[in-house]
Amino acid sequence: MRRWIPSQVYRDEKHASSVLTFLIAQYRADIDPRTSPYVLGIELKSTKDLVGHVGLSPLGGDVEVGYAVEQSQQRKGIATEAVHAMCDWAAVKFPGTSLLGITVQGNVASQRVLLRAGFKHSGERTMDFQGAERTVLVFTYSRQT
Repeated sequence: MRRWIPSQVYRDEKHASSVLTFLIAQYRADIDPRTSPYVLGIELKSTKDLVGHVGLSPLGGDVEVGYAVEQSQQRKGIATEAVHAMCDWAAVKFPGTSLLGITVQGNVASQRVLLRAGFKHSGERTMDFQGAERTVLVFTYSRQT
């Protein structure tokens, strides 16, 4: 987490709680990820344990998908399933909205998640990413009907 998405590593439990409180306050039935973040927890089907999150956030007129799964639960298809479900929902709910996945070049695991979830590599750009100007790979969601 510190390497790829350091903004989602919290100082302590109080800091994490404040972030969760903010995200929960954003929830509305009429949510529009083109203007407000929309983040859901990812839980294991078998135990209902919270193991990560998947969300949508505004990004310059488009919508970016973000996700993370705790290390002990990685490489099990959990992130792929969550990203695919979230993006399928968003593609139907907000037709015509570009859904993007963005990763730094070295984050091959995240790129695989995006590809398996139905994204296609669509280019690269330089942008502020996690607090630093970086060249990133851009993936665009393509819903399979």
